[in-house]
Amino acid sequence: MLMAAGASATAAADWPHIQGPKMDRKTDEQVATPFPAGGPKRVWDIPVKGGFGSFVTGGGKAYAVVPLDGRETAMAVDRQSGKVLWRAPLGATGYTKGGDRGLPGNDGGDGPRATPVFADGRVFVFGAHFDLYALDSATGRVVWKHDLLKEFGGRELHWSNAASPLVIGDRVLVAGGGKGQSLLAFNAATGQVVWKSGSDQPSYATPVPATIHGQLQAIFLTARGLAAVDPTDGRELWTYPFPMQTATAASPVVWQDVVHCTAGYGVGGAAVRVKRVGDRWETTELWRIRGARDVASHWMTAVAHEGYLYGCYGQGAYGSAAFKCIDIQTGKVQWEKPGFGHGQTIMSGNRLLAISDAGRLVAIEPSPSKYQEVGAAKVIDGKVWASLALSDGQLFVRSVAHGVCLEL
Repeated sequence: MLMAAGASATAAADWPHIQGPKMDRKTDEQVATPFPAGGPKRVWDIPVKGGFGSFVTGGGKAYAVVPLDGRETAMAVDRQSGKVLWRAPLGATGYTKGGDRGLPGNDGGDGPRATPVFADGRVFVFGAHFDLYALDSATGRVVWKHDLLKEFGGRELHWSNAASPLVIGDRVLVAGGGKGQSLLAFNAATGQVVWKSGSDQPSYATPVPATIHGQLQAIFLTARGLAAVDPTDGRELWTYPFPMQTATAASPVVWQDVVHCTAGYGVGGAAVRVKRVGDRWETTELWRIRGARDVASHWMTAVAHEGYLYGCYGQGAYGSAAFKCIDIQTGKVQWEKPGFGHGQTIMSGNRLLAISDAGRLVAIEPSPSKYQEVGAAKVIDGKVWASLALSDGQLFVRSVAHGVCLEL
């Protein structure tokens, strides 16, 4: 039986994937609010120059990928002290031509963008040039690797790969190959190819797992649109056209049998209801709103809670984009709070934790009726496009200048 990474391969307190322990950006851990005067206690603060990938945790360590001497370099940090335990130089960094402007502090360029994954004593890194690595989490030693461009006919993306792998059971799923093998599954232990399928060009979005109508599926948001496959054999279950214009970066968001997708550059947002009739799958579009403002996300993946989406929506509005509550079944914006920019959101117990792209951490009461802060503090300097990771009472935050661990 296949299970999504995090459920059985890691301790309950770990945050092993950018999407969290249950792959929905949520954890059962509760945080204390309001925050203490002066903000949450700093456990450690280390220099981390450049890169937009996030921290993940597992096996008593925190992991990240940073640019170092022109190469993407995976590193493990002792989560109690911040001491770097090992570094593993991997492939070349990706797009580094000055990056997107809007906030200062991006001297290190734009790479790396992707976040590693921890599972069963391995750290999986999907590099800027679609190079996939499995590392030993104790030492950083490369256990196996694949070059999707050379081995599977993949093609580069303008801003380089930003998607994390999806680990389901004993296999690692990625998008990035060529015709007939654009979606790939590898054995997590050996790197052996398990299956190949599809001809979709990849986007920048990380795939997500979901069980809909009793069927475990891996949902990719490719350049063509949503594509759900059976993770056991790569068989396509259903699709929904949502063509990429320039860049699609936010992951699909699943609530019950509804799947939300969003992208910038005029694409907008949409939601579909997925139905199963015998062995046949169908999708019904619930709404589709085009444009670059109301329901378009430049790259933030929202949290779905009780039928509502919570997160930072907008495109190119660095420092000013709004945090919004959106009805996932209608697309109606319930409320919005400007000033977050292209920040990130997770959910801790019954509280949302959001961080602005200027480093302001906010705890929010999740309610469709109004925006309500229950805690706020400036916690980090430098541009914050990385997501948050909450594990065993510690919040890991990353900017293009710092890596910070806070006690919550």
